[in-house]
Parts: sequence; structure tokens; C-alpha cells
Amino acid sequence: MLRAGTVAAGIAPSVAMPVARLRLRQLVGHLVFDADGDKLQRRLRRARETGVRLNLNLLGEAVLGRGEADARLARTHELLANPAVDYVSIKVSSVVAQLVPWDLEGNRDRIVERLRPLYRTARDGGKFVNLDMEEYKDLHLTIEVFTALLDEPEFRGLTAGIVLQAYLPDSMGALARLTDFARRRVADGGAPIKVRLVKGANLAMERVDAEVHDWPLATYSSKADVDANYLRMVDTALRPENADALRIGVASQNLFSVAFAVEVADRRDVRRQLDIEMLQGMAPMEAAAVRADVGALILYTPVVHSGDFDVAVSYLVRRLEENASSDNFLYSMFSPDPAAIRVEENRFRDAFDRRDAVHDGPNRVQDRRTTGTPSAPTRDGAFHGEPDTDPSTPGNRAWARAALAAEVTVEPPATVSDPEVIDVAVGRALAAQRAWAARSPAERADLLHRVADELARRRGELLTVMAHEAGKTVSEADPEISEAVDFARYYAQSALDLQDEEAAFTPHRLVVVTPPWNFPVAIPLGGVLAALAAGAAVIIKPAPQVIRCGTAAVAALHAAGVPADLVQLVNADEAAAGRRLVTHPDADAVVLTGASDTAALFRGWRPDLQVLAETSGKNAMVITPAADPDLAVNDLVRSAFGHAGQKCSAASLAILVGSVGTSRRFLGQLQDAVRTLVVGEGPDVSTTVGPLIEPAAGKLLRGLTAPGPGSAGWSSRAGSTMPGGSGPPACSTVWLRAAGSTRRNCSVRCSASCAPRRSTTHCACRTRPGTV
Repeated sequence: MLRAGTVAAGIAPSVAMPVARLRLRQLVGHLVFDADGDKLQRRLRRARETGVRLNLNLLGEAVLGRGEADARLARTHELLANPAVDYVSIKVSSVVAQLVPWDLEGNRDRIVERLRPLYRTARDGGKFVNLDMEEYKDLHLTIEVFTALLDEPEFRGLTAGIVLQAYLPDSMGALARLTDFARRRVADGGAPIKVRLVKGANLAMERVDAEVHDWPLATYSSKADVDANYLRMVDTALRPENADALRIGVASQNLFSVAFAVEVADRRDVRRQLDIEMLQGMAPMEAAAVRADVGALILYTPVVHSGDFDVAVSYLVRRLEENASSDNFLYSMFSPDPAAIRVEENRFRDAFDRRDAVHDGPNRVQDRRTTGTPSAPTRDGAFHGEPDTDPSTPGNRAWARAALAAEVTVEPPATVSDPEVIDVAVGRALAAQRAWAARSPAERADLLHRVADELARRRGELLTVMAHEAGKTVSEADPEISEAVDFARYYAQSALDLQDEEAAFTPHRLVVVTPPWNFPVAIPLGGVLAALAAGAAVIIKPAPQVIRCGTAAVAALHAAGVPADLVQLVNADEAAAGRRLVTHPDADAVVLTGASDTAALFRGWRPDLQVLAETSGKNAMVITPAADPDLAVNDLVRSAFGHAGQKCSAASLAILVGSVGTSRRFLGQLQDAVRTLVVGEGPDVSTTVGPLIEPAAGKLLRGLTAPGPGSAGWSSRAGSTMPGGSGPPACSTVWLRAAGSTRRNCSVRCSASCAPRRSTTHCACRTRPGTV
């Protein structure tokens, strides 16, 4: 049958795929319930008859934009309004799209405003709402939202719940905070709260996030520590002094963990404080045995509407991966090896013995406000990435806000228009280079390490100038500073590598660096530091739009001990002085990041010039039917609109292969995500898309407003450019082209009206229907 279905799918996919989906829904119907109509009612009725309560969690498309967030919230309202439904779970990340991790307070206020009607429905109908969570970055935000809502007078009598994940060492502190909150609330005449304890199921994602940013892993590194912390949390929470204020949901498939919770509750006479919870459809015979023993059971039950069933696959894959792990209880439960359950018993005994010894503080404690030695790695000969600033810590968020609010104190040098000034600068550089080239590679490497330390110390100053002059958001500027530090350490190691070569290395004497404005710190310093590592002197001419950024970066080098004549910043004009610098006979090479036309211009001025050029082009993202549509949309939007669409590698063309070009889900998610982007100034912590560096003109303006043949465009439109700019509003656009399309004369018509949003103007424009 499978082979016949495979053949049929290639011949008549419109017939085969619905049949395949129907069969898949039948196979997993005990794991994910249908949210539509009578089917759900029958499931709910059957659960009540067997003494089981269902905690419904609505699955849906990834929340990438306001439209999907509205739809998810509306459907949760519909679930809660169902007389047969009395318990739902919802995540804060599904309530407001594109949350900015630096803006915890703003995120909290927006989420509270949107959740308030849902909690009113629960209050008026005697229903229960549970705030779920998946990612570490949502831990503190979820707690803030939960306590803010329940602190409001109208919800004083409402019992509601929140989840804590035991694989986070932060959870013990969070449990203590919630316990104190619950006690105060009840003492003031309010209703108790519930904390649902789970072990956590997103370890792979947390590992990726930590490695990308060079952060410590937020979770415990071993399953043994997770199990120990879980037992400690159960042991700490189930106490007589908490019983009237704090209800505990022990959510686990591990029968040892469940038995421990029941035994503790019985011995302390707090059984009324305890709920046992398990996953719908996972080992149903086990669940039935537990229900028969404890008398009641709550099943965490994913539900999905028929039109969204495809999204249930990711949930099922995650559960399959979790339960197929060799250290998972269900893996041992179904093992044919009779000794497997003994392994689980030993794991439980070990966790019980270690429950008070396992570390219980957060792994991420970075605080940029502290002074002294920066968080630089040891110089052990291996490259270590500089950690980005972690927005999960309150100290770092306060540091970022202070940096964004600070005034720019960097003063750029005067513009040089006299070519003779260039000659003088070149002479000074050549004189300094002789002494620099005479230094050993180890000496040069040591100075570059000091440069890395100084850049790390000046992170706040660099962030300030990048946000105000270049319009960078903190999420864009901070990693760029880390990249600059990485360049310093990488080229320090590269300098040492030169002494290992058998052939003698002869460096350039003078390198001219002409960097772009879109990455005003990392790219300029990358060229400068590479030349220094090789033994050359450098004259850097920053882009005029970001002269203060370049000045601040070079000042860090000088503060670290780089001789002022060895690295000089010259604010040359775009006329005679600039041309003299690029074509100077003593300049051995020019490092350029910019347009191909500029590289050709430099070569035309001086044909023998060595131009090391990185030039931009048309960057396309090819999306095939095999791609996860939600991930593809997210990546496309981040690439196209990150850095205001101004980075060299920004996706400006999406090639949609086959069915993707007509996929309502893909195109709908894309439009929704783009419309939700918040366009504003860099110093505004809530901004997701900063302004263009200057008003669009020429090819850029045409690219933003006129699609090519067979293409369609979505753009996020802001009402201003950088301070002091003029001309039309800034736009970022991604053009979509259906592969093989022969449609012509596609055009974009944007609404002339824009709705005010904070201190900027924000609206979205999209193509006429049917052009893709």
C-alpha cells in the first residue's frame, strides 16, 4: 500500500495527499485530538466518564506575525468557551509575535493586555488557564506575565497555573518566587495558584542557542541532574505550609517520579495539594493504572484543527525523539530486556540521593554592568568565540537600556580634502610600519589580544554609537561587537601561524581599508586587524555615514597600545583626497567591502593596485517543497529585513519551487510576518527593523519599488530615514518569484496611509492578489 501511495503521489498528488493526511490523522488520533466539532465533544465526554481531566493545548502554525497570534488566541477563546472544556494551556510566545528579548517589560505589558480577556472568560466560566513554556528565554517573561495578571484586582479570586521546567537550574529559584507569591496572595484573600512541574523537552534547541551565541548551556547537562532537580522541586513544594496556597501538578511518565510524589504527599498529609499529570496517548495502560491508584488524572492533550494538522507532525517528532532516548523511562518501559526497569530504579535512587546536592542556580549570570576584566577566554592557543550579551539576565537588559539612552560623545575628525594631507599620513604610517614589522609574531599577537580585551571593555560605548549613528538595534549591534573581538583573537592566532611557515613571509608595508557602512565596526576592524597581524601599517577611511563608529573603533585600538601612526583614521572626502589615498604609490593593497562598481573604479584609477574586494550581488533563497514552511518563512524574513535589509547577504529574492509558490500557508505566513515588523529607530528597544542609512535613490529605490518580471514583493515601510535624512520613506522589500513563472508586469501598490506606532510611523504594503 505504501508503494502504491508513493506512485500515486507522483501521478496525482491532489488525490494521494489528502488520503495520506487522513490516514496519518487516524494513526495518531490518540496522541493529537481533532479540535473540530463533534469529534472533540466525544473525546471530552469519554474522558469525563473515565474520571480523566484534559488539559488542552492548541497546536497551530508557528506564530511569526500578528495575524497568526490573533488566530491562535481567538481559537483558544473558542476552546475555553466550550462548556465541556475546563482546562487550557497557552504559551506567551503564541500571544504576541516577534517578541524582542531585550524588552521584557514591554513584552509583559503587551501580553498581559492580550491575555486579560481570556482570563476573564476563565474567571466567569470557572475554567482554568495554564501558562505553558518551552524555551529558556521565556522563563522570566512567563513568570512576569503570570504574576502581573493575577495581581490585578479582578483576578483575585481566579485560580490559574504556570509551568516550570526542571531541566533549568533556575527553576528552584522560580519555584521559591512563585511560592512566596502564592502565600501572599492567599493571605490577602486571593485564590491559590498551581505550578505544573515538567522535566523539559527542548534540550537540542537550547544547545544550539547556547553554541550560536557562545553562552553557557541554560539547562543541566545531564539527565541525572534533571531527575534530581525534579525530585527536589517536588519535595520542596509538597509541604503543609504550602498546601492551601500552592497546588502542584506532577507531570511525568516516569512511574518512580509519580510514586515519589504520591508517597511524599501522603506522608505529609497534603494529597489535596497534588495533581498527577501525564501525556495523552503515551503509554495509555500505564496512565490507566495510575488513575486507578491515585483516583484522578490530568492528561496534557494537544488539539489541532483539521486545516492545521500538518503542524502536529513537529510535535509528534519531538515526542518520538524524547521517548526514543535511551535515558527516557518509556524507552525502558517498553524494552524487551527485563533488566531495563532495574536500570530505571537505580537512576531514581541516584536522583533521590543527589536531590539536595545538585546545582540550583542559573547557569547564565553574565552582567555587562560589572567592571574589570572582560569575559575574555584564556589564551590557550585555541580560538574561542566572544560571548554575545545575554538578554535573559536583568543586569544585561539594564546595561543595554543605559547604552541606548546614552549620548554619543565620539567626535569625528575633520574632513580631509587636501591630497597633501594624505601624503603626510602615508609617510607617518610607513615610518611606524618598520618598527611594527620588526616585532615578532608573538609580540604582534599579544597586542591583538589586548585589542580584543579593550573592545570587550568598550562594548557599551560601541553599542551607543552604532545605535544612534547607524540605526542598529541592540540585537544587531551587540553580536557585531562580539565579531570584532573574535577578529582580534583570530588574527592574533594567525600572526602566530606565520612563524610556523618554512618560507619567509614579507608583509605589505601599507594597507588602505575602505569599509562599508552596513557593519560599521566588525568589517572595518576585520580588515585593519588582518593587516596588523601580517605586519602592515593601516590607513582606514570609514564610510562617511558611520564616521563616528569608525572613530570609536580605532580609538579602542589606540587605547590598547596600537601606535597612533601605525593605524590612522583619515576622513578623506570622496574627491581628490579620497582618490589620492586609494591610488597612492606607497599603498600596497586596498581592502574594499562595497559595490562592484567601486572595485572597478579603484582598479581603473590604478591598474596595478591589489584590490581585495568583497562585493555584493543579488542574493536568492531557494525554498523547495521539502522545507519546513514556518522555518523557511522565519529565515527569509530575518535575512531580508534584518539590519534593515542592508547587509550584503540579505535575501532580496526568494525562488519558490513547485507547490511553495502557491502555498497559502507559506505566503500567508510571509505576509503576516512582514506586516508585524516594528520599524523604528535603533535606540528604541522595541524596534525590530531599523531605518535605512540614508534615503533610497537610483538602483536601490527601483529595487524597493519595482519588481522584476514574474515577481511579487512585500515591504516593511517606515516613515523616516536616519536623523537628518530626507526624501521618501525607507523601505525594505523581498521579491518572490515562482520558479518557472511566465507572468509579467507584476507591480506593487502600497497604501498611502500609515497608522502611527509609538514614535515612528509603521505600515505594510503588499502586492495585489494573484501576482505570484
